[in-house]
Amino acid sequence: MTIGAYFLCAIPTSYIASRLLKGIDIRSYGSGVSSGSNVWHSVSRWAGVTVVTFDILKGLVPVTISYYVLGFDIWAAGIVGLAAIAGHSWSIFLRFHGGRGVATMMGSLMTLVPLVVLIFVVIMLLGFIIFKNSPISMLFGVAATPLASLGLGNSPGLTLCLFGMVLLLITKRLLAERTIPPGEWKRVMIYRLFLDRDTRNREAWIYQASSSTEET
Repeated sequence: MTIGAYFLCAIPTSYIASRLLKGIDIRSYGSGVSSGSNVWHSVSRWAGVTVVTFDILKGLVPVTISYYVLGFDIWAAGIVGLAAIAGHSWSIFLRFHGGRGVATMMGSLMTLVPLVVLIFVVIMLLGFIIFKNSPISMLFGVAATPLASLGLGNSPGLTLCLFGMVLLLITKRLLAERTIPPGEWKRVMIYRLFLDRDTRNREAWIYQASSSTEET
């Protein structure tokens, strides 16, 4: 199930949708990330929503089968969820490129700890109200999930899996499949961690790849 979850979630839904609907490689447009949010900006909003829905299902389906059908212990189903996130974020079909993994993580948690998903949504919304910044609010929401699991008294094994999921998402933000200009390492790492991009200007970042493609 762990291996199957990786390969299932490695199916690049954002790449497939952008190819079918607009004939483009999503990695060369918008922010350059193979994600539902980039499809939203670079293809269409309804396509972005559809991709996010499939990305949630990619985490939900293997974990649900593991836990409810095959009777895995909850921590073992959590490991299947970890593999699902890894497959989505580092797809073997895209030379280990991929999306951020948040939607797939939420799909996994809907089966394992639905109350934690609710806590994630509440914290994310509060963060957005306070900071007016979706990457920061998303970071706080994701970071709160293992703490919420710990506070709810879930099994230590499951809580460790949630910590692992958070580490995968943070690692994805920091690595980002992009080179860092010489001497810019500290600044770029801070931007990637908190803003999920390499610059302060959000609009310029979202549309940078499509602009450079058009110029080429």
